[in-house]
Amino acid sequence: MTTVDKDRVAVVGAGVIGTMTAWQLAKRGFDVTVFDQWNTPNDRGASAGESRIFRTIYKEGPDYVPILKRSYDMWQELQSNQSTSVLQMCGGLMIGQPDLHDVEAVISCAEAADLDHRVLSSHDMAREYPQFRLDDDEVGVFDPVSGVFRPEAAVLTARKEAERLGADFRTYTRILNIRPLSQHVMIDTHDGAQAFDKIVVSTGPWVNELTDFGPDIVAPRRLVAMWFPARDVPLHTPTNMPISIRRHPEGGFSCFPVLDGLGVKILPHHLAWATLDQVEDLPRFVEADVVRSTEHAVARLMPGLDPTPFRVSTWTEGFTKDEAPIVGPSAQDPRIVLAVGMSGQGFKFSPMMGSIVTDMVENGSSTDAIGLMDAQRFEGGGS
Repeated sequence: MTTVDKDRVAVVGAGVIGTMTAWQLAKRGFDVTVFDQWNTPNDRGASAGESRIFRTIYKEGPDYVPILKRSYDMWQELQSNQSTSVLQMCGGLMIGQPDLHDVEAVISCAEAADLDHRVLSSHDMAREYPQFRLDDDEVGVFDPVSGVFRPEAAVLTARKEAERLGADFRTYTRILNIRPLSQHVMIDTHDGAQAFDKIVVSTGPWVNELTDFGPDIVAPRRLVAMWFPARDVPLHTPTNMPISIRRHPEGGFSCFPVLDGLGVKILPHHLAWATLDQVEDLPRFVEADVVRSTEHAVARLMPGLDPTPFRVSTWTEGFTKDEAPIVGPSAQDPRIVLAVGMSGQGFKFSPMMGSIVTDMVENGSSTDAIGLMDAQRFEGGGS
């Protein structure tokens, strides 16, 4: 019997989307080479920040729920295969006035997808979750299938699983160009050119360097997080405190339980995330008004925290103009598959992104893909 060799596939960009794609490609027997201009993991791209949220009831809409459910199963598989833990389930809350868009959207998603949830009054919240201060007219929508990731550890775990299955990682290797030719797609690096049958572009906020997308379609933005000391640390650990998203006139933010033994991470949403001309423009120093505004929101809404941050961190992410990911074959050449513009969403469903991209490498399409992510919805988009 003659054995048919699988295609040689290059994955360009080894954050969580790239490493998950490498895992799925290697699992299906492809010859996989992964390139990243930095190490994997690193603190520069969209997979940084110490903690990320997993949630199933999705304010972005019920279309995402099937891939979130399947991603949860794949996270469990990855952890089992590598005998490690990167996702701790702790439940999740959407907090705000019940007529706010995001609160209504979460309830609507839960009802449309028949997901278990509870709507808690401000009095219920004070009794069950005193870590959060609510106004009398606010509610908390509880999602029991939510949790907190350790993102850098998750990227490393996906890399190790991909390597176990045969993937080759080339770190500190910058891709200069991608050139589609008749028989192959060429990748140019400082070390020379290499030929591949298929290419996956998963470059996160660096997407515009290797594609035809411009900043009007995918723009790198700076994200800022701050860590505030918890006065009662055990009360603010994942055992007792859910992840949360808060919407309030005095401050909107994502909130993460204590993972470092000291502080709660706050990612402010009520302040504009600055757009960068290029990722290398990322400022590591955070403006005083950003810190002060976040301190005010924490003092007002998080009674168990000291409202002076002991740590501030920045990183980048690529946001599309409609804030939905771009996943699918390039308009320029179907041998190039795009998985970019995750817009702050991609981490939680990255295993399924890897599976969908692998379908597209293997078959040109995926029955699991959702139309919101169509790679060719923007004119002029491609690689």
